Amino acid sequence: MASSAQTSERFVYFIPIPSVSRVIALTFATVFLCGFLYIPFRVGVGRSVNSMGFDPSLWLLLIGMFTLPIAFFLLLAFPPRSWLARLEFDRNCVRLVPKPFLRLIGEPTKEAALGPHPQEILLCRGTQDIAPFGFGVVVRSTDSHDRELTVETANGLCLQESETLIRGITAATGLPVRLVKREAAADGGVKELPWAPVGRFARLGSVAAILGFGAVPFIGGIAAGVSPVSGLTAVAVGVSLWLLQTLAVFLYAWRSHEKSRTAMLYWLTTAITFAALYSVVFLVTSTLIHDQ
Repeated sequence: MASSAQTSERFVYFIPIPSVSRVIALTFATVFLCGFLYIPFRVGVGRSVNSMGFDPSLWLLLIGMFTLPIAFFLLLAFPPRSWLARLEFDRNCVRLVPKPFLRLIGEPTKEAALGPHPQEILLCRGTQDIAPFGFGVVVRSTDSHDRELTVETANGLCLQESETLIRGITAATGLPVRLVKREAAADGGVKELPWAPVGRFARLGSVAAILGFGAVPFIGGIAAGVSPVSGLTAVAVGVSLWLLQTLAVFLYAWRSHEKSRTAMLYWLTTAITFAALYSVVFLVTSTLIHDQ
């Protein structure tokens, strides 16, 4: 799906949905698809084919039950451009238009006028000083007066998206564009440093790591629930998995000082969420498997 549209006077950038949201939607679509394909293998392919002739309405009902959620999640994973928020650039202003649903509930369109003496446009990493997600669009005038629009999304700009924005903004506004990241300075202010976004594959690797991090309690709970282990052993397995996650978080914080606060937050939240998820998944799996 194209992420931008350009005319001779205006450049429109459609803000893509977060990679995590797309992966989650595709995962649910896959679950429903596997559930539908499981029926013939459970009943038998021959019996399933014969039953279509005897009672086609039942299969039409089953197809509808599974097709509708599959189509729904595929639509969430690959929405049309009309469903997306967008940035519009022209010679007069920069405009942030929310998603149609948000506009319906009252969120307004935001604008940052270029003013009579614009100097440049900045694309800033993150929506806050050190936040890694989203990005900011800053219109800077020759008098150093800044007007900023913040794009809140679970994604940061990747290299390909930033190049698309730079080309489109320069053509539509005639202004130079710089990529910067903002960090806290020693005097308590904020300093701007050059920023080089990572490529799309590197970002997908980060998304995969986050999803893998969240999948550990589910996988561990299912594995412990299927195995004929005692409750004490299951607790030991859960604690061991959580300690491995803790080690991974500390290694990540050690290698990336800039994101250490975020890493510590992940660790603190897993103390509760990991135990809750692991316990529920273990109990449900154990009950379904061993109480039959």
